[in-house]
Amino acid sequence: MSDLLEPLSADVKYLGHLLGEIIKEQHGMDAFHLVETVRGYTKARRSDNPDADDQLVRLIDSLSLEECRILIKAFSNYFQLINIAEDTQRIRVLRQREMEDGIDESMYAAVRTFKENGLSADEVMDLLRNLGIRLVLTAHPSEAKRKEVLVKLQDIAHLMQIRDRQELLPREERAVKARLMEKIEEMWQTSPTRHTRATVEDEVDFGLHFITSTIMPVTFAIYDGMRATLNEFYPEGDWSDLPTFLKFASWIGGDRDGNPFVTPQVTLNTLARLRETARDAYRHEVSRLRERLTQSLKEVDVFQELIDSVEDGDGYPPGEIYRRKMDDIYHKLLDDAYATSDDLLDELKLVQQSLRVNGSEHSAAGGLQKLISWVELFGFHLTPLDIREDARFHTLALAELLKHYGIVEDYESLPESEKQAILTREIASKRPFFPIKLDGFNEVTQRVVNIWAMIAEVHARYGKAAIDSYITSHTEQPSDVLAMLLFAEEVGVNEDIDLVPLFETVDDLTAAPEVMTQLFNNDLYRQHLAARGNRQQIMLGYSDSCKDGGYIASNWSLYQAQRELATVHNEAGILLELFHGRGGSIGRGGGPTNRAILSQPPRSIMGRIKITEQGEVIGFRYSNEDIALRHLQQVVHAMMITMGAPPEFEIKPQWLAAMEHLATTGRQEWRDFVYETPGFGSYWSQATPINELSTMPIGSRPAKRQKGGFENVRAIPWVFSWMQNRTIIPSWYGVGMAIEAYCEQRPGGLDVLRDMYEHWLFFRALIQNTQLDVAKADLGIAELYSTLVTDKDLRDSIFRRIRAEHQRAGEWICRVTGQDFLMQNSPILRLSIERRNPYVDPLNFIQVDLLRHLREEPHNGEELLSAVLLTINGIAAGMKTTG
Repeated sequence: MSDLLEPLSADVKYLGHLLGEIIKEQHGMDAFHLVETVRGYTKARRSDNPDADDQLVRLIDSLSLEECRILIKAFSNYFQLINIAEDTQRIRVLRQREMEDGIDESMYAAVRTFKENGLSADEVMDLLRNLGIRLVLTAHPSEAKRKEVLVKLQDIAHLMQIRDRQELLPREERAVKARLMEKIEEMWQTSPTRHTRATVEDEVDFGLHFITSTIMPVTFAIYDGMRATLNEFYPEGDWSDLPTFLKFASWIGGDRDGNPFVTPQVTLNTLARLRETARDAYRHEVSRLRERLTQSLKEVDVFQELIDSVEDGDGYPPGEIYRRKMDDIYHKLLDDAYATSDDLLDELKLVQQSLRVNGSEHSAAGGLQKLISWVELFGFHLTPLDIREDARFHTLALAELLKHYGIVEDYESLPESEKQAILTREIASKRPFFPIKLDGFNEVTQRVVNIWAMIAEVHARYGKAAIDSYITSHTEQPSDVLAMLLFAEEVGVNEDIDLVPLFETVDDLTAAPEVMTQLFNNDLYRQHLAARGNRQQIMLGYSDSCKDGGYIASNWSLYQAQRELATVHNEAGILLELFHGRGGSIGRGGGPTNRAILSQPPRSIMGRIKITEQGEVIGFRYSNEDIALRHLQQVVHAMMITMGAPPEFEIKPQWLAAMEHLATTGRQEWRDFVYETPGFGSYWSQATPINELSTMPIGSRPAKRQKGGFENVRAIPWVFSWMQNRTIIPSWYGVGMAIEAYCEQRPGGLDVLRDMYEHWLFFRALIQNTQLDVAKADLGIAELYSTLVTDKDLRDSIFRRIRAEHQRAGEWICRVTGQDFLMQNSPILRLSIERRNPYVDPLNFIQVDLLRHLREEPHNGEELLSAVLLTINGIAAGMKTTG
């Protein structure tokens, strides 16, 4: 292990030294010694020095605000550099494994398994035709870093890879070091947080940065790698034209749930920006090809059709037809002269066919093939834009319109069966439902009507692929879905868009199968599904179900919903496409995506799947091409194995009974603690920086969906706040009590849970994810935050419960997993946590001190709040997650 981690330690030491040099240059030796002194105290507290906490508190309390800012910047930037060092180490290990034995959890491993299991080339091709993975980028406000900082981190990561992969000459080493110092200095002098709240346009720009810099080249690499792998194992097959099995989509600029700033015009502007960016990317590649495809008619033949298509003009030798054709294409892209991406594809493929037939096979298969693949995968829309809206807004609009037409006085109060009957009649009616003029209607009705009119306009302007999914959050009844169908029918897009219910709370997930059963019994809805290929997309909410019922109940309700939905869809002859709304943190459905796929209920994955890539996850997974490639390899591998070689195991009835018991107890404990404990909201608001978080300008969306109580607080700030004070209760509270109660009430219960952990991927993933956050939680730091609670009795009673449940969860997880201590079975992750803790601690101590002063001295609020927001950013980097 020590030999394996030696390069990582060297990288951490090297980058830490460079950061230290920048601190000395910028602020002098006193500042550097202050950083080292604080680091010494925090290392001492990790070595069980009983005086270290008091020494650290006294030191920090004695510092000026400027000295605190220096410490915050020092430790925050250190974490950014550690993250790069760890990514570099991960890539180093992956490359070594690939050179030696090949990498598990890769497309190569999946195809090799198919070959070993006797699948034919035709069977593999059929599997790929049925495979559909769509990863959806969202603008959820959990990315604390500015794009400007992310770009600098990408530059540093690239320089570290140069150091790792090349044997540098002394002058080259000096040049790389100088560039690293330049980038670290720029980071030191750049504010890590925004001065104003991000706009939707800023979020679109953020997403486009990753799409063009990483996602497009890596997606091509996935297809290119798949083709090479299939040719190796199945040389008898024709793999030249692979089915589209992996694509991306986006919510950025389309998700208006709780975000009043995403208007129809903003969505139209977003789509225009996507098209402009796609054309720019293609034009850049065409420009490169124009300078390289210099084949001359004196040397090779060229299709006459291609020669005839070239415009007359100066600038290139007349015999260099390919260059001249690329120049024509370049200017057509510049002038936005292509009606569709298919028109561009036709011209590019004509060039490719001429090259291939006339002796330029390698030129046809090189950069030109990459460009063709990009156009096929990304089109002119770059990524389809999903639209999301709250079902309650639909209901309000329906109520006003139906009352206006004299159809029903109070739609909202009707029984569900009558709502369905009215909506079904309106869907079948030839009479227009939307009014011609919206004057006099309320703001919500105008908003809903304008959204659907905008979708029809987008389809006419950009094509049906630009928007092909409409998601309704807070779906509770079949009428919520029929409302979408009515609106889609009204604007003429009912056959061109998926209508997607989003089931979020535990109760909604439980009701989902019955909701879909009733919809499948509606003839008009079945006609819509027939037009969509008898395929139903359903989104599952991880964040709100966890906030509603706790981690274990949320996961079980999601699992059960998928099992039952699969049964309902099979019986109805409808292909189920699940859309998993997973966040970055464990408490919002986070964790390794491939492990989540493999742990889904048997037969619930029918070939197609959608998964969100939210907030800071985008930066972690797509800042580096090697990391992005590994992530996509794992996702594709998991889906291929799930479809073509699913593991054979029996889910025992006693396992299901155990999970019911665990979920029921876990939910009861969670609801009792979070929803029923007097004063819990007050404790949360004082013992975490939740109020300060709401002012952090990291996203365009408000922290609440609408005015109201705790139920309307979004899951992201909820999880974010508990991550900041190192308690992280959303991912583990109630799990220990659930396991303890089951084992004490069921003879042999512990053996049952151990059997489940050993043989059931779902339960193993649940326990492993919980274990990670129990290990990351620091109750010593959490207790420090509890001192911010002014009511001593409230503080003591709630923190006592938190401490007891944390200890209980850790002990029972170890018993179930057969470990002597947490993370014993994951030594590299454990070492990462241990390496980070002494450097996160100072930021927590500083944050608590600043919060205390901020709340006691509101007259100094602006400067103190600014410093608090810096600590939030730094702790997020240290914990490698926000919300």
